[in-house]
Amino acid sequence: MNYRPEVDGLRAVAVIPVILFHAGFGVVSGGFVGVDIFFVISGYLITGIIYAEIRKKNFSIINFYERRARRILPALFFVSLVSLVLAWNWMLPEEFESLSESLIAVNLFVSNFYYWLDTDYFAGAAEMKPFLHTWSLAIEEQFYFIFPLVMLLLGFLTRPYLLATICLALLASLGLAQWASEIHPSTNFYLLPTRAWELLAGSVVAIAMHERRLNVSKRLHNLGSLAGLALIVYSILVFDKTTPFPSLWAVLPVLGASLIILFARTDNIAGRLLSLKPMVGIGLISYSAYLWHQPIFVFARERSFDMPSHLDFLFLSLLSLLLAYITWRFVEQPFRQKQRFTRKHIFSGALAATVLMLGFSAYGVHSEGVPTRLSEEALEIVAVRDDRDLGRRGCQAMPGHPIAMEDACEFNEEYLKKIVVWGDSQATPLVLPTAKEAETLAMSVKQLVFTNCLPVAGYTRSDSEECGKFNNEALNLITKNNDIEIVFMLGRYPLQFEAVPFDNQEGGVEMKDAVYAVPSGKLGNEIDETSPHRVTTVGGLIKKTVTTLVNSGVKVVLIYPVPETGWDVPEFLAKEALYGKKRDTPLSTSYQVFRERTRSAYQQLDQVEDHENLLKIKPESLFCNTRLPGRCVAQIDGKPLYYDNNHLSRFGATLLIEHIFQKIREAGWIQNNTIIASK
Repeated sequence: MNYRPEVDGLRAVAVIPVILFHAGFGVVSGGFVGVDIFFVISGYLITGIIYAEIRKKNFSIINFYERRARRILPALFFVSLVSLVLAWNWMLPEEFESLSESLIAVNLFVSNFYYWLDTDYFAGAAEMKPFLHTWSLAIEEQFYFIFPLVMLLLGFLTRPYLLATICLALLASLGLAQWASEIHPSTNFYLLPTRAWELLAGSVVAIAMHERRLNVSKRLHNLGSLAGLALIVYSILVFDKTTPFPSLWAVLPVLGASLIILFARTDNIAGRLLSLKPMVGIGLISYSAYLWHQPIFVFARERSFDMPSHLDFLFLSLLSLLLAYITWRFVEQPFRQKQRFTRKHIFSGALAATVLMLGFSAYGVHSEGVPTRLSEEALEIVAVRDDRDLGRRGCQAMPGHPIAMEDACEFNEEYLKKIVVWGDSQATPLVLPTAKEAETLAMSVKQLVFTNCLPVAGYTRSDSEECGKFNNEALNLITKNNDIEIVFMLGRYPLQFEAVPFDNQEGGVEMKDAVYAVPSGKLGNEIDETSPHRVTTVGGLIKKTVTTLVNSGVKVVLIYPVPETGWDVPEFLAKEALYGKKRDTPLSTSYQVFRERTRSAYQQLDQVEDHENLLKIKPESLFCNTRLPGRCVAQIDGKPLYYDNNHLSRFGATLLIEHIFQKIREAGWIQNNTIIASK
């Protein structure tokens, strides 16, 4: 195929938005479509080569895979090796174990399956996956494992019949993508059957243009190529993470790339723009730039105690281009020279590198992240992360995993009288410390916890009606069961009232999307996060729920918001130990920020009327403005109070439960080591 500089320029149009999108620049909210543009370019270039060789009857599978190996593997191995070195020095065991798992998938070209089962591409957790972007490489290699064989089988067809066959496959894949975008969005995003049509679009263009030039006017060339650019720019600026993808919406950037390949020439406007030396230069190094940018961003976040700024990410984006040039110049180019590296060198070297990568990665997984890399101090802090599993496995309901009331986990089952812990995942850490205290009172503890679901009847979280159903059943169980004496109610009200993740304004920014509280049923469907009466309406439901409980004779411990931290506390402190940073005062956040964040929650909880069966507990009295004036501490005596950025650790939960039982005794609810029944 004749060299076309405008196609290299199109590569630049693909890679720059992807980098800026992953850097967090909102102006390119649809920057992820750069991958789809890459697919079209790849389908065009590689199909053009395969088709030409088949027509000349000199196509060789071994030659094809040799070219793929020279193109893909050297830079991939180099970036992987550098990432492993950085991870060894900077990552905690859990992250290193996860990286090792992903690297196995990368080397087997199945990382799209790995991330399909493990990660939401648009979730905050994806920002800490160094090899997440390799899902697209896996799709390409899976496609090119199958496609050359299909082309060989169909090689006897004339061009019109071959194009018709590929177009039918393209439409089938596109139709599947549109269907799956609503039914199975994650499967749709990561797997080949719903992405193949994008590569096939490039294939159609390559076969249609083989040994031909479009015999149309210069005006039509201009219009066609500019329309292609407009479609791509529109997609990059307008699409966002809420756009179903891939789906019919993906036709816009795919069609845009196809139009540019068809119509752009060095003598028209779009062609001249794309053929500018800076565009061509970035296009030439685009593969290495794509490989580098995600690990650079991840390790910058990993090494930093604060979230890098937009200026930092701009610098890191430029760094990815610099490293891409170095890799292209000194890794990619030499390995493409057959006189320097023969086929035997390429295949034997690739096999050796793969075996070494797989072996070392398997060691990383087997050793659970090679914890021996860390000091005893860091390991002791990291161990607090395991508190998230205490009493949680199989006991916490969530969307798609409901738990019937009769099947909810119960502790100290030999005792008839019960304490119920009701709430969202923030309530889970309270269960075992409560069970320990309850045992001294000859009581059992029942866990009614639904992820991200406040303990409020008549309400639900914005993305799950199951939450509302669970709560209504919980209220019914508690009021109808005469053995239930006390209910502890705890939820993360600030998150669902404010509908935004927590930012401690000191660099600790929670990386997740927030669900929000709405009334359940038809009314909830008419309310979104901006509705002016949403919070007060849900507040009224809190008041109604508590009133129903106390009037039925149940004693209620209404727990106010647990301070959020913004940082993953064990990770933050362990990284300090890992990097040798000494701390003079406990890790803490602003008490004023806490007050502002919880103002709405406090207003609604304060409206719950006092009652002899009601006890209001404010965790801030333990953690805020006491040990450090004007601060909410995240550790006491060097021990983390949290196992992440908002859930109490076993130590923190035990302190809170001991405080609660002290208040229960002061309220006179316990006499002769027995709860005074109200029912």
